[in-house]
Amino acid sequence: MLWKKVEKEIQEFHKNQGLGKDPVAALYDERRKSYSLFSPLLSEEEIEFLRPYIFAYDRFPESPEDSPIPSYNFIDGVWQKPSKGSFATLYHHADKRIPLISVADSDEEDCKKAIDSLERYWKSLEWVEEDLNYRKWVVKNVSRILHYFYEECIREIREQIPKTRLEADKDFWEGKRAADHLEGAAEIALQGEVFPLMIPGHSYWNSYIPGGICAIITPMNFIYGIPWIQILGCYLSGSPFVFKGHPFAGITNSTLIRILLAAGANPRAIAKIEGFGKKVSSLAGDERVAIVSVTGSSFTAEAIRAMRGLRTLHFEGGGCNWAFVDEGYTDEEYRRIAERLVYAKLGLSSHKCTTLHGIAATRPVLEKLLPLLKEEIGQWKIMDPRKTEEPKIIGPAMVHKAITSTRIQEAARKAGLTIHLEGGKVTGDDYSDHAEVVAPIIIGGVRPDTEITVDWDDKGERTFRLATTELFAPILILMEIQDFDEFIRFSLFENEHDLAVSIYTKDERKLYRARLTLGGMLKEQDGTDSALEWESFGASGVGPSGNMGVGYAISTIRLFCRKQKGRHVIM
Repeated sequence: MLWKKVEKEIQEFHKNQGLGKDPVAALYDERRKSYSLFSPLLSEEEIEFLRPYIFAYDRFPESPEDSPIPSYNFIDGVWQKPSKGSFATLYHHADKRIPLISVADSDEEDCKKAIDSLERYWKSLEWVEEDLNYRKWVVKNVSRILHYFYEECIREIREQIPKTRLEADKDFWEGKRAADHLEGAAEIALQGEVFPLMIPGHSYWNSYIPGGICAIITPMNFIYGIPWIQILGCYLSGSPFVFKGHPFAGITNSTLIRILLAAGANPRAIAKIEGFGKKVSSLAGDERVAIVSVTGSSFTAEAIRAMRGLRTLHFEGGGCNWAFVDEGYTDEEYRRIAERLVYAKLGLSSHKCTTLHGIAATRPVLEKLLPLLKEEIGQWKIMDPRKTEEPKIIGPAMVHKAITSTRIQEAARKAGLTIHLEGGKVTGDDYSDHAEVVAPIIIGGVRPDTEITVDWDDKGERTFRLATTELFAPILILMEIQDFDEFIRFSLFENEHDLAVSIYTKDERKLYRARLTLGGMLKEQDGTDSALEWESFGASGVGPSGNMGVGYAISTIRLFCRKQKGRHVIM
């Protein structure tokens, strides 16, 4: 077995918790040289042999006395500490007493080193010899490794971003299926098209070639699915990249890169940087970076756009997602609608970009729905999601402080709105006293222009519109409307986020009207949150929720390409 050559190095690498020269990366040239169209994929025996390399840590911290798992930078085939030697300790979301990750606190010097390494690779033209069949083979190996280590990956997800088993499954399988979809679509995505004979002696074509050095920036809420979509789309395009995952996914950020290297990727085409905010912003601002792909907040995207000017930036952000519920359903159907919409509100503790924000309906419909919503919310438990396999669990707040939800509730009350369900910050038990825990809130009487002012996360007062501001908290907004066209006008002209809209109606004319007017994801008889399959998701490309349009394999790969428009003339 090829891996036996580096068995001792892998053991030492694991002992050092993933620090130092990458033993698998060191085998790349030999592996690449021996590859042919008849090369088998990695066997289960080989994948198991690589376990201590891929998961270069012994166990997750479980008590305040445990040491956090380090997350290093990867540059030039070496896992290394940041230039200044500075690390930041991040504590467990579900128990703030437990140090979970020690993240490299990188700066501009580290970013420059990473991009320097990719620039050397790019300018060497080595990538010209990297054929697509080999890259497809690598992605197939990624898929095999993910499937083999399914339980280990699920555990990583749930430890860093406390999720229910169901939500962790969605995260994992989004990444696994993305690998399969992207690999299968790579030829179509890159081959472009040859035009029929237009002018005698002339040939015309379009094709797609590597775009150049790319920076991939991914969020906290989906730490397997979204990074794998971006990483593998970029890898299949042939473009080198630097990966910057969210700090709270620091353990997985390293795991993903090691899986890609274990699958056979060229280490010279890959870099990874850890860090925070402005200190690593030069990853996106460096003029040598041809393409930036960022999934995250619109504030982050705006800051990157200010640095990049007209250079390519692909952005996918969150949404302030609303549902319309029509008249004409039976009591049992309204109960089912309430159950589905409550999941869209509370699933992943309200931390999805497609989380339901509010429900709009006529007064009679709201009067029918409200008791059903409250009854369904009452079926959900507030607890650490890692402690159960049940799906209806509200875990800790991971973006904003729990007290901010209480302040929103009280500010809404002060503004004359109706608090249909009292909630907010929870205290009084061992779990809630050591995590940011929020009980669900339902606020009624909201109009498109309703504004409140709160102290936002102890950072000062902030005034915002309650109907159109994404909250990342279990706060459900209710809006009374007169008819469906009022909802259409609100969605088009008041709510600038056009990521996901849910429509419940039996009236085909209303569905037809929705299809003609609403951008982004239009969910009919469904919640706003994504399904289990890797569906095509993304904003309309116009509003501040983004322009990326990932989820369709061909367009995802092409995000990282330059388009070639060719003409050949016979002399």
